[in-house]
Amino acid sequence: SMNGKFLPIFVTRNWVQDAFLGGSPDTVLEEHRQAQGKAEGGADLSVRPGDSPAYRGVNRDGIVTGPVILRDWSKTPPKEVWRQPVGGGYAGFSVANGFLVTIEQRRDREVVSCYQASTGKEVWTTGWDTRFEEALGGPGPRATPTVDGGDVFAVGATGRLVCLDGKDGHEKWAVETLKDNANVTWAQSGSPLVVDNLAIVNPGAQTDAAKGRAVRAYDRATGNLVWAAGNHPTGYCSPQLATLGGKRQVLIFDAAGLAGYDLAAGAELWRFSYPTYMGINVAQPIVLDDSSVVLAAGYDVGGARIKVTESGGKWTAAQVWRTKNSVMRWKFASGVYKKHANGDYAYGLNDGILECVDLKAGKQVWKDDRRAKAGEAFGHGQILLYDDLIVALTEYGELVLVDATPDAFRELGRFQALNKGPKTWNTPAIAHGRIYVRNEEQMACFDFAGK
Repeated sequence: SMNGKFLPIFVTRNWVQDAFLGGSPDTVLEEHRQAQGKAEGGADLSVRPGDSPAYRGVNRDGIVTGPVILRDWSKTPPKEVWRQPVGGGYAGFSVANGFLVTIEQRRDREVVSCYQASTGKEVWTTGWDTRFEEALGGPGPRATPTVDGGDVFAVGATGRLVCLDGKDGHEKWAVETLKDNANVTWAQSGSPLVVDNLAIVNPGAQTDAAKGRAVRAYDRATGNLVWAAGNHPTGYCSPQLATLGGKRQVLIFDAAGLAGYDLAAGAELWRFSYPTYMGINVAQPIVLDDSSVVLAAGYDVGGARIKVTESGGKWTAAQVWRTKNSVMRWKFASGVYKKHANGDYAYGLNDGILECVDLKAGKQVWKDDRRAKAGEAFGHGQILLYDDLIVALTEYGELVLVDATPDAFRELGRFQALNKGPKTWNTPAIAHGRIYVRNEEQMACFDFAGK
């Protein structure tokens, strides 16, 4: 397959054998699952404070809070708790009440899987026959499942939306969201948004038959369609809840741009055109306040800040600034935002190079030139904000700790968390002083709580 720069990845044929003394990744996984067996007693996926039950955390903004964590990894590196094989794909973990949920490709089946967070031991799996595969992106599902009210909501690469009972994984309902529709080039990638008894997804309108049904809200209990709206093809971003102009709405960053939809009725309230190469809008919007939203895209599109307002029932979205000189080219990853004493700043991976951007004017403050010039940039990995720290999982399987400050780039630690062979595009999850990481062949847990 290809990395984030569309360059071929060359790995030794038997790196998995070196890691696990087995055969192909599928064989290694099957032998491990058989040897380990399943945990007994089922799961309780009630969400606790400090859990990470959805893609990029509780609010889908990549901001995580919790206990004090280790800051000097050179002296005290995070401790590995467990490591084991996993099926393919680019979904991350959701963490709830001591359990992990993800979705993976196991041969010709997509499988939603639940594991004990403390041991990595499998609790249950539920799957269906399908296999999405594409030469550049690779095989497997992309979207991190969402945990809500003890249930699991997951979207497969070919558009199957399921609601599973969190205790044993049995299917409560399922919908084929791409019926009378077509998929996008690199598959369905948006995680379900579950709010107010609705499960909201953006399968897109890739065909005329799907016009008016690009964004859909299903009853979380029954799977019945509550509302549908929108006429544009989907991007690769997840529906996101926001309050703008005092009104709760669903932000959809699709192939044509960013729009806000009425949460209750589904009407499109406003739209800001932001097309990019092949509709590849991936980065989650950053909501700064009741009227300000920042968006970014790769392929030399860059970033923009918009102001969303309402007057007399009419909504408008106007550009405040647009970046210049190749700033905020966030291609395959979302950025994070932090309010500092001297202003608001965002941190993101600009074509694989970590940068800090002043959000008042869209100016780049610093970028990680030293790492980039040494060939040690982050690649198209993923980042989270933990208090005043950036926690990054690079495309090459490294975990990196960086000081989240506009003063200068300061790296506090780095180590190889996952094997370097496959590309790591999966978003990490942090909960209760532990970080859970995976790629298309391996998963691991590290304890980095401060002592």
